[in-house]
Amino acid sequence: LWKGECFVFDERVTVKHDLSPGSYDMCHACRRPLNDEEMKEESYVPGISCKYCVDEKSPEQRQRYAERQKQMQLAKRQGQQHLGAVLK
Repeated sequence: LWKGECFVFDERVTVKHDLSPGSYDMCHACRRPLNDEEMKEESYVPGISCKYCVDEKSPEQRQRYAERQKQMQLAKRQGQQHLGAVLK
């Protein structure tokens, strides 16, 4: 099949051979998969930037991403879905 984890285009980000969610998360600014070490870096701000896009995004884009992240967190705390279908 494949070695390691396979990138998928949904909220799982990567899957293992049994199709269970893998160990990667996604930068919601640039959509790149990130491992645990990359998410510990100073450039990683959830929903706003990572080491791959921190210098590529404008202040206006980062402001929009910050507002989106805030809305996602509010929805989660209220037990609501932010946008789109929940994929399992």
